[in-house]
Amino acid sequence: MSANMKRERIRLGDLLIEHKLISQSQLQAALEEQKKSGRRLGRVLIANGYVVEDAMLQVLSEQMRIPYVDLSMFELNPKLVHLLPETDARRHRALVLKENPDSLLVAMGDPMDIFAYDSLVKILQQPVELAIASEEAMLAAMDRIYHDGEEIRSLASEVGRDLSEDTFDLDKLMATSSQSDAPVVRLIQTMFEGAAKVNASDIHIEPGDEVLRIRRRIDGILHEQIVEDRQITGALVSRLKLMAHADISEKRLPQDGRFSVNLSDRQIDVRLSTIPTQSGEGVVMRLLDQNNSIKTLDQLGMPQYQLDTFRRIIHKPHGLVLVTGPTGSGKTTTLYSALNELNTPQRKIITIEDPVEYRLSRISQVQVNNRSATRKPVKSPCAPH
Repeated sequence: MSANMKRERIRLGDLLIEHKLISQSQLQAALEEQKKSGRRLGRVLIANGYVVEDAMLQVLSEQMRIPYVDLSMFELNPKLVHLLPETDARRHRALVLKENPDSLLVAMGDPMDIFAYDSLVKILQQPVELAIASEEAMLAAMDRIYHDGEEIRSLASEVGRDLSEDTFDLDKLMATSSQSDAPVVRLIQTMFEGAAKVNASDIHIEPGDEVLRIRRRIDGILHEQIVEDRQITGALVSRLKLMAHADISEKRLPQDGRFSVNLSDRQIDVRLSTIPTQSGEGVVMRLLDQNNSIKTLDQLGMPQYQLDTFRRIIHKPHGLVLVTGPTGSGKTTTLYSALNELNTPQRKIITIEDPVEYRLSRISQVQVNNRSATRKPVKSPCAPH
């Protein structure tokens, strides 16, 4: 048994009272509810608003001398996660985080559950060191890695069986482009559905020498899925380029395009960019959910002093505002929120955008046309030489 499990059983309620996170009356009310519902005490306390989950986890982390892991900031390795079958991971609320020289680091939602710990050791067949993590974040990670990963791998294998490494039947792709049951089409559909479900802002398709990597950016952090069938890259990239009205015969130059996909009751606008790499064409897709309403400035989460300053600046009659930052930092969201505030019937607004990401009523939005901008002027036949 792990060293961090060799201790007397901790009484969660007493521990939280000792740290003044809950009162005795709150504990009694939660215990009564626990008897009726059968839920774990910690979940009852959190659901009733008696304690903040992060505070409870920090106290348990210190008491049990185990690390507290913020899964939103932790890059999970799908291969390690899959060491634990999905059924067991969900049953025990556990995720494999890291491989140490002589053990595995496993996060649990309830590290005090000794029976679950013993079961994990038997399943993984090696020593287990524990960490503690938010149960809600853990379930979200499981949805992201287990379901989509298995389905994408299965569909990728199906596509791979129809293709060889060196040949790609372009006519066949054109003929089947309207068949929703074609493996490559279903692979793309699964990829978009999974990304929309976890509110990913981007999908990156990156061919390597031996594998294909599909990475999704969620809350600014990239999460990776490995597809062993690298030979599907050509079919996948060509199908996406067809959807974006890009030139599928051109593989040596970067290209841009856009298209929309309908997912049940949602419409996702997709902005696609390709880039030639040493291992094949890479693709980056920005996902824009048109069903998401544009936030007001008050919903952006700015500190009040910063919000007041920004609001005062955008209402000035002239000037320039620069909004800068890395991918996923909220530049577009901030600018559209500012436009939303300025958008009144009394004011005429024209935007020049590259590209137009969200459509705003009453605003004249102009898409930059690079070809038109770089085209040389044509001389009139009557112009003097």
